[in-house]
Amino acid sequence: MTQTIGKVYAEALFQLAQEEHQEKKIYEELNQVADLIGQHPDLVILLDVPTLDTAERISILQKIIGEEQGITENFLCLLVEKRRFGRLAEIRNAFNMLYHEHFHIAEVFVTTAVPLEDFQWEDLLQKLHEKLGKNIILRESVDSSLIGGMIVQYGDTRMDNSVKSRMQEFAKQVSKH
Repeated sequence: MTQTIGKVYAEALFQLAQEEHQEKKIYEELNQVADLIGQHPDLVILLDVPTLDTAERISILQKIIGEEQGITENFLCLLVEKRRFGRLAEIRNAFNMLYHEHFHIAEVFVTTAVPLEDFQWEDLLQKLHEKLGKNIILRESVDSSLIGGMIVQYGDTRMDNSVKSRMQEFAKQVSKH
């Protein structure tokens, strides 16, 4: 079974994080950098451009993330050296999967028509924890077109209990008759 480049790099980084007992720190730093780079996709192109030498590309990276010589920074410099910085999103996703699996975490995405109140947030966290038997990282987004209800998605599972989908289903049923 062949592994993707992203998964190979993620596994190596996760193993190093475990050896140094810095799993959480590296998880947070890697996600922070990946979020920043995701907001500025031209940086990926710049950090992988073949016309700049490695030292110039690493200098650009260090100006972006700082020059602290931690594991995450050294890892990112390695990606620049190997011209693999374009794989950062893939590496991040694979690393996050390893981290979540190791610490029994489920990342759950919930979409609601209006933001959840604190008590709703806590109730949903508790119910998801009971159902999945894992610690929950809840990612909330708002889509007013749902009208009411919510869509909950984790892994390959999607539960759509929105008013919008129920209305669409009702419309289908009515049109059949």
